[in-house]
Amino acid sequence: MKQLIIMFFFKFVIISTSAIGQTADSTHNIKKDNKYNSYSSHDFLLSGGYNYCRTNFIDVGLRYYNLSNDGQAALAFSGAAAGCEFSVGNPNQVYIPYIGWQGQRFMIGYGIRAEYAIGREIQSFGFTPELGISLIEILRITGGYRFNLDRNDVLGISGFRFSVIIAFPLSFFVDI
Repeated sequence: MKQLIIMFFFKFVIISTSAIGQTADSTHNIKKDNKYNSYSSHDFLLSGGYNYCRTNFIDVGLRYYNLSNDGQAALAFSGAAAGCEFSVGNPNQVYIPYIGWQGQRFMIGYGIRAEYAIGREIQSFGFTPELGISLIEILRITGGYRFNLDRNDVLGISGFRFSVIIAFPLSFFVDI
């Protein structure tokens, strides 16, 4: 069952990233044959939110999104994400720095992250594919599964993962 979910997720990501995505920041018109028929936009976003995977986590990060609208992409954008999760209310504090790729196609948000979980004396590598609902990447509600690459889950953080993330484009702060 896990293999079927992973296979479906990767097929969705490959199909969704065939049209590179957008946010509403810097725009560049590309002139072809004396006509402006292509539109490109990009932005950095500060993000914060809540994650649950066997314990509560606070997520803080930075995202970069790019959109190229050629008439084929409807609310489609994608980009890199980096940040850190901090456990809350856990006597054994756990930090999970991550890097990944996230995006949106219509209102479906998707992503995959590589993670390095750090406990007081124990570390472990893992990855998390996720899929959910996204409202122009400003509000993102996703579910996924955190896979641990070690033989046993010494930190107790693998399993189903739920997250609610809010992101603020840095261009909003520049325009103030």
